[in-house]
This record gives sequence, structure tokens and C-alpha cells, in this order.
Amino acid sequence: MDYFKPFSADTQAAFFSAEAEMIRFGERAAQLPHAEYLKNTLLAIDAVFAIRMAHDIALPPVPLIVLFDVAGWKFDNDVERCLASMRSMLRLPEEESDAAIEALHYMQALEWVSSIAKLGFEATLETVVRLNEILLFGVNSDERAHGFRKTYLPYKKGSVPLEIPREMRKLCEFCNGEYFSPLGQASVIHHAFERIVPFDSMIDRTGLLFAFMPMFRRGLFANELMVPICWGASLEREYRRTLKDASRKELTSESHKVYKEQWASYNARNTSMGVVIANMFISKVSKLRDSWRSRGLKIPANSATDRLLDLFLAVPQLATRHAANCIGKSYGATNEAMRQLVKAGIVKEVAIDNRERVFVCDQSAALIADFVESLEKMGEVAAEPGE
Repeated sequence: MDYFKPFSADTQAAFFSAEAEMIRFGERAAQLPHAEYLKNTLLAIDAVFAIRMAHDIALPPVPLIVLFDVAGWKFDNDVERCLASMRSMLRLPEEESDAAIEALHYMQALEWVSSIAKLGFEATLETVVRLNEILLFGVNSDERAHGFRKTYLPYKKGSVPLEIPREMRKLCEFCNGEYFSPLGQASVIHHAFERIVPFDSMIDRTGLLFAFMPMFRRGLFANELMVPICWGASLEREYRRTLKDASRKELTSESHKVYKEQWASYNARNTSMGVVIANMFISKVSKLRDSWRSRGLKIPANSATDRLLDLFLAVPQLATRHAANCIGKSYGATNEAMRQLVKAGIVKEVAIDNRERVFVCDQSAALIADFVESLEKMGEVAAEPGE
């Protein structure tokens, strides 16, 4: 595959437009005092739709946010153990646990990509293998994935197993350069990855997150705030599958060019919509923030109360000790601020067991859940014939 063939002028224009929208979103978000806490919330929204690309299931986002948060500070990032021990009202039904673990692993993998794909970063074969392992087994994986596949795929062409290391090395070299705009580069990487199919698992989320690396490295995700690109991908699953399958077939050079352009246009469209969705969400969160601060509370700047109000916008369930660590305040100051928020009706205290209490914000939980439900309904309408 020739990675360096240029896209059409229309496709390049779509890339530049989507990238400009992402930059504007980053600039707007950077001005928000609560933006630093929204990173994992946006990750969870993206994860809900990343799972919907493969499974016909709508996971509730709030439990994912809480599980991801609690696993990070209490269970050494072991999401499986955290899910099994969750005793709150946010516990997921047992039939959703496998999909929830996939979503949490996706969030871990995306957070890992955002942490390493900085200016000067260079992807290697080990980077791609590690990414796939995190998606399969989480950040605490023990290399159970055993690298690239060594056998042919059933019913799917893919690359010859012995050729995979060479082809992936070439793709890593392309990932490390700057041959197109960031989104154009990402589209080429994703399309090539789906043609190679380097892993037995065939989890295409690996190719998606690998393609995100140059976008992070080249500054499109400002402040590591993720736009939920997977929303659009979850809408057009059949079309996406058609494009993926076509990338693995023996095609003429002309038909290959057509599918490559379609794949690129599809990615540009999803990215633009992802920015629209992220802006919609931040606007709703900002309105809730304003309503809380208009209740007559005494909120000194940078106080525990000030910081907690912003933290609860993103994480609807918090233990006092963990919240104190998040906002950089003492336990006593944080505990007193919690009491003020309970008195104001913004949060409520819930006894989990005899050892731990948490504070729950029903308003932010409802906002996040309602927002994702509205996206699901938008997707259903868009998928109807004639839409």
C-alpha cells in the first residue's frame, strides 16, 4: 500500500475543517476552570460508543466514570476487581459486566495513548503490541496477547503472518512522520491497520487508537480532552464494516483509491461531529455549574468548596479522602465543604458500608446520563431510512 498518495482536494478540505474545529474546541475548553476534571467524563462518553461499534449495547456512562475513577485510586487500576467490589447504587447489571470491562480497558488505553503521544514521541512495534494488550487485559496486563498473530485469519484476508512485522514497522515509521495533516495521517494509519489486521483478536479499536497517536502528538487534542469520535462510528457500523472489508480485498488501484477516499471522508465527518458533541456537552456542564453557583453559597476562589463544585460536575460519586487528594486540599477542609454542598442540596451523603461513606451528585449524574441518551436517540433517528 502506498501511504503517500495524496487525498483529493475535497477530502483534504474536510480534514482541515475538522482540525480547525478541534483547535477551536481546545481553545474554548482551556478557558474553563472545570475543564481539567472533564477528561475522564469525555473518555467515558467516547467509550460508550466505542463499545457500540461492535456490540448492540448501550452502557450507562456514569458507572463507567465512577469505576474508572475508583479503580485508579483504590484498586491499582484493576477494573475487574473494582467492578466485582462495587457496592453502590451505580453497580452495573451482571449481563453488562463484560462490555463494561471492555469499555474501561478502552478508557485506560486511550489515557495511555494521550500520556505517551507527546511532541517527539516515536511509535514502535512494541508500542502497538502494548496498546493491544491494554485493550484486551487493561494496563496491568502481563503480555498475555503474545504479540502479532502467527496464523492466517478465517474468512479475512489480512496480511501474510510472516509479513506483519515488516508491514507494521513501515506503518510505525509513517506514524512518526508528518506527511499529511494530523487527521489525514491518522486516516491513512487506520486504513492500513485494518488491511493488515496484525492481531488474532481483530479488535479494531487497536487500529483506531493507534491512528489517534499522531493527532495527540501534533496537538489536536488540546489538554488531552477527547472528542467522542466513536459516536459517528457507532451510527454507521455496517458502512464502516464494508469499508474495512474492502480494505482487505484484492482491488484495482482505482477501486482502492475510491475506498481510501471514502474511509478518509468518513473519518473527517465523524471527527467534525465529535467536536460538535463535545461542545454541546461542555455547554450543558457549564450551565449546571452556573446554576450551582447562583444559590448563594459562600465560595471563596480556589477554596475546597470551589474545587469540589467543579469536580462533582465530572465525577458524580466521591469519597472525601479521594476528593481531597483530587482538589489538593486537606481532609478537614474537604469534609467541611462536603457538608456545605449537602446542606445546599447539591450532593447527598450515602453510606456504602460501615467503613466508608461517599457523596453522590444526582444532578451531574443525570446530566451525563441524559446527554448520552440523547446522543443514542440522535443516532437512531440518523440511522432511519431517508434521514
